[in-house]
Amino acid sequence: MPPAIRHVQLRRVALLIEASRAYARELVRGVAVYQREHQDWSISYTPRGLDDPPPDWLRDWEGDGILARLNDRRMADAVARKGVPVIDLRRRLRDLPFPSLGPDDEAVARLAFEHLVERGFRQFGFAGLARGEHLAMDARGDCFVHLASSSGLPCAVFRFARRRPGSQPIQLRQITRWLEALPKPLAVMACNDDSGLFILQACRQAGILVPDEVAVIGVGNDDCLCDLALPSLSSVDLDPQRIGYEAAQALDALMASRGLKCPHWTMPPRGVVARASTDVLATADQRLIQAVRFIRAHACGPLRTSDVLRAAHMSRAALEPRFKATLGRTIHQEIQRVRLLRVQELLLSSNAPLKQIAIQAGFHSPEYMMRVFHRFAGQTPGEYRKAAGRTARRPNRQFPADKQAPQPGPAAARGDASEA
Repeated sequence: MPPAIRHVQLRRVALLIEASRAYARELVRGVAVYQREHQDWSISYTPRGLDDPPPDWLRDWEGDGILARLNDRRMADAVARKGVPVIDLRRRLRDLPFPSLGPDDEAVARLAFEHLVERGFRQFGFAGLARGEHLAMDARGDCFVHLASSSGLPCAVFRFARRRPGSQPIQLRQITRWLEALPKPLAVMACNDDSGLFILQACRQAGILVPDEVAVIGVGNDDCLCDLALPSLSSVDLDPQRIGYEAAQALDALMASRGLKCPHWTMPPRGVVARASTDVLATADQRLIQAVRFIRAHACGPLRTSDVLRAAHMSRAALEPRFKATLGRTIHQEIQRVRLLRVQELLLSSNAPLKQIAIQAGFHSPEYMMRVFHRFAGQTPGEYRKAAGRTARRPNRQFPADKQAPQPGPAAARGDASEA
């Protein structure tokens, strides 16, 4: 007899997520991964813009749950009238009666701040939307300013005026004056990649050198925007595909009446994607710059501290204090940091065995590489690869792109349109 056919009860889910930006498309991609794994959803989705009105089909739609990017009260009210479980993936509006999910803005700010501090900056700025325009981005800026002040470092704040027709030239002049008035070298975090692109445009028009005078980091890692910028824009990768996957999983729990442990929760970013806009060491110490560039070029070979000293034409007693004062670590720790970043890259981008990765990253043995990696990341290379590199679902603990290497031990145009 032929096997019995299993009838799956499909849940009807509406996706009210724009298709106009990379962040939103990656959210949809994460939902698609979840759908392929479980195959028990019937999805209603039409490409839309973030500011578009509720789609006509929503009025007569009868379903079981909604994933939405709620950008205004009109859309929020239309969704609420359906009377089904909803998860908001925008987090712009106050007092919505729905659970929400988005990036961990404190972790985003910390990654950006640490990335800029790594490059020796001691003067900071944050450029964000008008306060109250986007709650999550307000939190992102507040965290960045707090990190700077807690470290005893100045941080100026620029707020873009609320959007209105014809306002862009005015805002360009305003942010140009703001940049020109601040002491240099200066490192600026933009609330998103749109704002980062706008800051780079202002720098070009004002003749401000990037990254030598002003370094800029955005948020969202929108490849199109980041590569369009001149120079290319460094950015924090928010891992939106994972957010989309986790949102789909949470909506499934709500539709099954299992509830959620926390109505508003966040996901950590993947790390910093460094590009030309922050590719600088903010110091006038040319010997130190020469040494750091030599390490970055040669760390994944058989590099020793003595090789760095010869390249910089300095003694260890003279160069080591400069590393500690500017970078906060020793020459050896900087070598290890660059090697560990290469290990991370190889673990995520290839299936190469650990022995081969150790050789390619400059470690003399896979055993030593694994010990150093575990001290740094809190998990073995194998655990990291399994958790972070094979699926859209990634672990909460990420390997920051610019985290400081471990101490040596005995063994060793502005953006309302995107979440970013």
